[in-house]
Amino acid sequence: MLTSTIDAPAEAEALAAARTFGEALKASPEFAAVLAADAALSQDPAANAAIAAFDRLQQSLRAEITTGALQESQRAELARCQQDMYDVPSVAAYVAATEAFQTACQATSSIVSEIIGIDFAANSRSGGCCG
Repeated sequence: MLTSTIDAPAEAEALAAARTFGEALKASPEFAAVLAADAALSQDPAANAAIAAFDRLQQSLRAEITTGALQESQRAELARCQQDMYDVPSVAAYVAATEAFQTACQATSSIVSEIIGIDFAANSRSGGCCG
């Protein structure tokens, strides 16, 4: 049940609309691009090596990052490694695709927020005392 103040027919209608919306989002070119980019990324040895190298470096510097004790030389090394990862074409394509999909999701959230009169995305997150 959505809330105790929404009657069953209205709740069913809202859930049906949400399913329709989800299917439309799933059929969007932005979502298709994310799936294609993800598949390409997973099959690219250079991308996987670059991602693994960045992850290893980031993990080795975790304590310094967490405590704010990262030296400038370490920060520069991390930035170089990250840029090397982003320079791999399949990684760049994946990042671009996910950013485009995120933009589409934000646009739809803005529309829903306007219609219902509250910030839809903020109210969809769990947190606080009840989430």
